[in-house]
Amino acid sequence: MASVPPKGQIYDSVASDYDIIWSVPAVKILFPMLDANLRRLRPWDGASALDLACGTGIGLREMKKLGATKLVGVDISREMLEVAKQTSPNDGFELHHADCSQPLDHLGLQQGSFDIIIAMWLLNYPEDRAQMAGMWQNIATYLRPDGKFVGIIQNQDTVHPSSMQGKWDAYGARETNVQPLPSGDGVRMHVEFNTEPKVEFDTLVLRKEILEEEARKAGLADVHYVRPGEEAKGEIEGKDEAWWGELLEEYPNQLVIATKA
Repeated sequence: MASVPPKGQIYDSVASDYDIIWSVPAVKILFPMLDANLRRLRPWDGASALDLACGTGIGLREMKKLGATKLVGVDISREMLEVAKQTSPNDGFELHHADCSQPLDHLGLQQGSFDIIIAMWLLNYPEDRAQMAGMWQNIATYLRPDGKFVGIIQNQDTVHPSSMQGKWDAYGARETNVQPLPSGDGVRMHVEFNTEPKVEFDTLVLRKEILEEEARKAGLADVHYVRPGEEAKGEIEGKDEAWWGELLEEYPNQLVIATKA
């Protein structure tokens, strides 16, 4: 079995093209859902936001649009952070290079100070329960009491959604080479996006109960999921009910939301 490159190296290789994945239907439907749910939680004027696995800064730009004024991002890929700097040179982002599954004490961030932590697919990258615990511990450490966590994750219940198999042209993404992890905690898979140039990388999905148990152990409460719904239909025009029905019935991604107890 071929060795798996470090996560930072994987994302360094796709950093310059990564944002185009938001143009494919399987991913494009997520942004209105993210925006709507952030707005429902509370007003964010003057808020402090921490983005773990911030990538190219999409989540930080969303929080800035919603009124947050302290905007901090952490990512394992130096190239992703460089793209974030180049695309948002005047947005006042504070960016750090670090592995979000490990303690972040060395970054000098104030513990218990953030109103919200966002994380787009961060929780798809722990390879075992210990790494999942480390991520949730960081989330709990830096959220203020009653602070909110909002993440995007793959749907743990449907590893091979029908909307992503044999629907390359329709939905623009597919999952292949699904293999159990050595830990027995979940699966690793290869994800490809129908973009030009094509973006592809490996990702992981741990069992739902592991995510939820480690969140509770870290001090997060009200862990729940939000699936794509009717709000997504305003994002993509000209599609019939059958097209939408399949994508929304076996959706590849969802939100996970929690509150620091």
